[in-house]
Amino acid sequence: MSKSSNNFHLVKIKKTYKASFAEMVLVFAFAAVLGYFIETGYVFLVVGKFVKRGMLLGPYCPIYGFGALILYYCFYDVKPTVKNIPSIFIIASLLLGSFELLCGLGFKYILGIEMWNYSGKFLNILNYTTVPILIGWGILGTIYVFFIHPLILKFVNLFPKKVMNKLAIVILCIFLGDWLISTKRINLDPQILTDLVNPQDVT
Repeated sequence: MSKSSNNFHLVKIKKTYKASFAEMVLVFAFAAVLGYFIETGYVFLVVGKFVKRGMLLGPYCPIYGFGALILYYCFYDVKPTVKNIPSIFIIASLLLGSFELLCGLGFKYILGIEMWNYSGKFLNILNYTTVPILIGWGILGTIYVFFIHPLILKFVNLFPKKVMNKLAIVILCIFLGDWLISTKRINLDPQILTDLVNPQDVT
């Protein structure tokens, strides 16, 4: 097989592998919680104060959970070698940056709400992502693929299958219940979204 063929193999999904539903839910949950703390820490560095992130009541940001699943399937069978770092970085930045952009546009033009806005920021792309953020996604995605995801999988697979299935159902119910409550809460108080978009103005 030629070198070019090996490069293309980098982004192939491993067809013989089928993740269980419970495994996907648990990976999503762990990444969503981790993303919440990353997001909160990032905002703290930018505005100098702790501001709760995400529209949901719980300490999790679903966009990171979905991003983790995207990386899960794209890089499942990629070997963690130094030569793969540039390709993973580029692909992760484009995939996750595009996902963030599509989510922002979808929230704005389909649901009529604005979860974030980068208008006026350096090299912003359609107001819902920026080139520096794409680079950040690439770095974060690479770190996730090489270090975080293997740890999550190792922990998840410690649970017996029956326990994993029950835990996944509980987590799903928590997320869905939180989403329903939070949506109603935001409809009653639109200021919540304003604070999300402008964390520097939160008192």
